Amino acid sequence: MPGGLSDGPVRRRSRLSRARSALLLAGLIAGWAAAAPAAPDTPAIRTGAANPVPACVTPERLMAFLTARNSGLDPGYSDIAAWYKRHGEALQVRWDYAFFQMLIETNYLTFQRGNGRRGDVDPRQYNFAGLGTTGGGVPGNSFPDVATGVRAQLEHLVVYSGERVAAPVAARTRLKQDDILAWTAPLSRKRAVTFQDLAGKWAVDRAYGRSIELTAERFRALHCTGQVAESTTGALQAGAAGPPALAAWQTSTAALGPRAAIVPPRPAPAVRAKVPELPKEAEPTTCRVLMASYGGTKTMLIRHLAADAVEYTALRVLDGFERSMTESYLKAHAPGGTLIGEFASSKDAFARAYQLCPGAERG
Repeated sequence: MPGGLSDGPVRRRSRLSRARSALLLAGLIAGWAAAAPAAPDTPAIRTGAANPVPACVTPERLMAFLTARNSGLDPGYSDIAAWYKRHGEALQVRWDYAFFQMLIETNYLTFQRGNGRRGDVDPRQYNFAGLGTTGGGVPGNSFPDVATGVRAQLEHLVVYSGERVAAPVAARTRLKQDDILAWTAPLSRKRAVTFQDLAGKWAVDRAYGRSIELTAERFRALHCTGQVAESTTGALQAGAAGPPALAAWQTSTAALGPRAAIVPPRPAPAVRAKVPELPKEAEPTTCRVLMASYGGTKTMLIRHLAADAVEYTALRVLDGFERSMTESYLKAHAPGGTLIGEFASSKDAFARAYQLCPGAERG
């Protein structure tokens, strides 16, 4: 029957249209879900008012976290956390998470795989985030020192955040910058790019971002529980002073030399005074207070037995470089000396020095 013949095909076409519509709708929903910004599991790469580095994160604590897991850490890396802070603040990158990324990439600066074998990157490359490594033993980029290697990683993160770097130090960044920006541009227009977004891009591992976050959680559990507001020997106060000029980042710490020692303001006229409770009879009977500086505000008070007097030197150092600068000063200017204490400012250090050496002789 015509009616029947006409209805049959029409009904079949209607069913087929509904099926196609359902498939099309499902595809559209899947597409919208893929295009929608995912909830970030990690913080944004770049810092800002809503994304600061927590106050409980300091270079000293990061180094303590690192050395607890790598007791044989090469002394050449003793200031690496300070470089992350300095470059991170200059480039507005979450330098704490960049540090945790480095720990994942280098296996806590052992540069070994989980099975104990050496990875693709040699420690002498100062390549802390696998820049240019493509597997199969390809070593990737090399840098002249720790400072430059840290800078290279942070600049690469800046590009991943969606911002072009004018003259990146890493060859990999110069080569792939346009490709990275082409990928991040659509995402960065929707939301801030996070460390979670590096998964599958910076590293093939889809759990890359989660690995970084787990490392951050371990650090916070040890160093940030109830410690954010603490005020100890000045580590947090000194950190508020800000990093040195950006141009100084290329200068090796070893190349820094203390400025000429100067005499700090003295609360009383100079007179010769006995050092209280000298432990050795052969020590001089006079003392003096001096000052030396590598820059910065944090001050280390050093006691040194000179030929004619006991010297108390207030040594100003850069935040994060306390250990290396103190050791350098002791070796060059106060051999056999000892560190008495660490202070937030030279004023506090002088107060202590004059307690130990009242009426100090002019140095």
